Amino acid sequence: MSTYISDYKINNSNMSAIAKWCTLSFMTLCQSTAVALITAPIMELQHSSRALPCRAYVPYSIEGLHAYLATYLIHAASIIYGILLNVSLDSLVYGLTLHVCGQIDILCERCMQTIREGNSNEIKACVRHHVFIHDLVKRIEYLFIWTVAFLLFFSLITLCTTIFQMSKKNPLTVEFFSYVLYTGCIMFQIFCYCWYGNELRLKGKEVADAIYNSDWVMSTQSDRRNLQFLMRISQKELTLSYHRIFSLNLDAFTWKQKATFSQILKTSYSSFNILQTVSI
Repeated sequence: MSTYISDYKINNSNMSAIAKWCTLSFMTLCQSTAVALITAPIMELQHSSRALPCRAYVPYSIEGLHAYLATYLIHAASIIYGILLNVSLDSLVYGLTLHVCGQIDILCERCMQTIREGNSNEIKACVRHHVFIHDLVKRIEYLFIWTVAFLLFFSLITLCTTIFQMSKKNPLTVEFFSYVLYTGCIMFQIFCYCWYGNELRLKGKEVADAIYNSDWVMSTQSDRRNLQFLMRISQKELTLSYHRIFSLNLDAFTWKQKATFSQILKTSYSSFNILQTVSI
């Protein structure tokens, strides 16, 4: 039991470190984009007076200095606050997915050690542990997948329109640079969802491999049946999907029809070409 506890602590710290790295990287990229978006109007004040970070209807005049500064600060605070909310939600899903992957690693080590020791009670505990992991994935899917589905859908639309706006800007301006950073944020967000969803799917397949590579031939008939049941459960893929319409992984990121991550980018690029043709 002490071995399981030590393995759990080590694995938990490793997964927490990966989740923190992902959160800090995403937050740094997004906040850099926020700085570029906030400073872009300042750099272009000579071209347009009283420019704001975001295009918005203001029911009062901003020609006065105090009104302009107050409105500008409200826009800047809204951008930073929105980024904090977005990164927090995304990082929460990334972190939970990573910790499920850590639980699968612990289960694999636990199965191999339990089979080596020939402990029947622990083998049954491994089966319960695997059922718990499947239940945990279903809970994560129930809580977040519908939010992630709409977020990814609108992210693809935003990616297309952002690239379209970039094609109209001067590459040597701060505004163009802010669009480049914003596009990088969207692509990083989509890629992380697909990457960690794919990691969850691959980790789920390792349970059957761990049992098969262990010394299961020395187990009793009852233990073999439990191990066979555990392997059958592991054959069901652990995926985060929205009513089976699409799944978060790299090999089969599907939306009504199979499409890889690269095909999603191709679809966005095709939409960009259509917008560019219509604008001409």
